[in-house]
Amino acid sequence: MHKNWFWPVFLIVSAVVLIVSQLSLFTLHVSIWSLLLTLILVAALISSLRYLNMPGVVFAIAFLTMIYAQPLGITKLVPWTILGAAVLLSIGLGLLIHPRYQYHYRYHNHDHAHYNHHNHDDVHESTSTINDDHVNLDLSLGNSIRYVHSENFRSADLNVSMAGAKIYFDDADIKEDRATINVDVSLGSLELYLPQTWQLQENLSNSMGHISSTGTPTTAGPGVILTGSVSLGELRIIYI
Repeated sequence: MHKNWFWPVFLIVSAVVLIVSQLSLFTLHVSIWSLLLTLILVAALISSLRYLNMPGVVFAIAFLTMIYAQPLGITKLVPWTILGAAVLLSIGLGLLIHPRYQYHYRYHNHDHAHYNHHNHDDVHESTSTINDDHVNLDLSLGNSIRYVHSENFRSADLNVSMAGAKIYFDDADIKEDRATINVDVSLGSLELYLPQTWQLQENLSNSMGHISSTGTPTTAGPGVILTGSVSLGELRIIYI
């Protein structure tokens, strides 16, 4: 079984760095809060790099440069120039490079297989099936795949922060002709796989993010209201 050693080692190293930083051994002196924030951002950067989550990588680096703008001599670029460049870079790189997931199969009742085209033994992700009419997902600093299996799907609340998630709804039935999906994506990516029969009504707030759709829904089917916000992240809607 693959052992996840990254977080234990990172936390141990972080504890050592915190102690050594208070012993006046470094010529660069930073506050304890700046150092803690640096450790969090470095963890986010490494995690994002592992999964090719480009918005997470870019903004982790951007915030690190903002914290150390004075010793780097880039105080004139803080904050708006750095944030503006980070937005453009995250969108551009996000369009070119998508988060990677472990190659796997899962067969539904209609013998349809979902799969990803990457096979990396070092990639760890969370994969599970949700058997509920109300779906809740709160994900940060990780990658997740969820298969929604519901005979009467009604609503979903999906919060993705500095992470990547794929949600498959093709095994969910809507019996009341109306359902709601609420999303909150910030510094991450969310992919929604929807049946072509669903009639999507979008009511989204986009703050320097990227929203796209693939495929065309049919003219008849239940209505689904998509609400929420995308901030410095990516939302993809794929009809299958």
